[in-house]
Amino acid sequence: MDVLRLRWNGTELVDITGAPEIPLYVADSFFLEDGKVVGYQRHLERFTTSTQRQGLVRSVDAFLEKVTTALPREGKWFPRIDLTERGELEVWIRQAPPLKQSLVLSTSATDPRQEPTIKGPDIPALNEIRAQAQNQGADDAVILDSLGRIVDGSTTCLVWVEGHRVVIPPMEALRVDSITVSILKDILQTQGIAVEEGWATPADIEGCELYALNALHGIRSALSWVNGPTLRVNHERLNVWRNFYAGQTEKLPVTS
Repeated sequence: MDVLRLRWNGTELVDITGAPEIPLYVADSFFLEDGKVVGYQRHLERFTTSTQRQGLVRSVDAFLEKVTTALPREGKWFPRIDLTERGELEVWIRQAPPLKQSLVLSTSATDPRQEPTIKGPDIPALNEIRAQAQNQGADDAVILDSLGRIVDGSTTCLVWVEGHRVVIPPMEALRVDSITVSILKDILQTQGIAVEEGWATPADIEGCELYALNALHGIRSALSWVNGPTLRVNHERLNVWRNFYAGQTEKLPVTS
């Protein structure tokens, strides 16, 4: 099984694999390995909150409980839970692609997002700018605001290190509230390190360490930026962060 798509009918999950895809109001995905997920409950909470923001009035609790039951307990997977524009709740159980510890970035020519603070509606547009980045030899695209400041990646959140400071774009930059970033903040807090919010253009982070965070790969180091700043790579910091992050895995709860 490479992909299984299930739709909630109010009582159970029904296999609709191969049915036409429907535009999304909300989506949330996470890396699942042998029944363990980093920040699983946080993903469910973000999905629930996002569905409410998008106007869904009925509870998603029973759906999420059935999703938890349906998820595989062996192997590497990258499931996605959805709320479609028709109000349907679905889960895609997808095999995970190969994971990486590093990536190359390029600058997106545009910001195509229509709902930048909710994950889901902009996925097709973000996939398009990522494909454009890949045509330039990169792995992911960096979105800049109208003043040329770093906002987000097409599939990642960006964090950079300036001296002893760990910095992320401010929430006013309008981006999805990253679960992976929230976990990194918790990890660094135990070490007495605060993650600060701050604006920066690509030129401002010349010579800095830059990290790309998402739920699939966890924490990756940016090796280079096509036609952008020269970046520093700190393998020791990357390994420390990745090891701490991996230690935050949760076993999927047992459900009836």
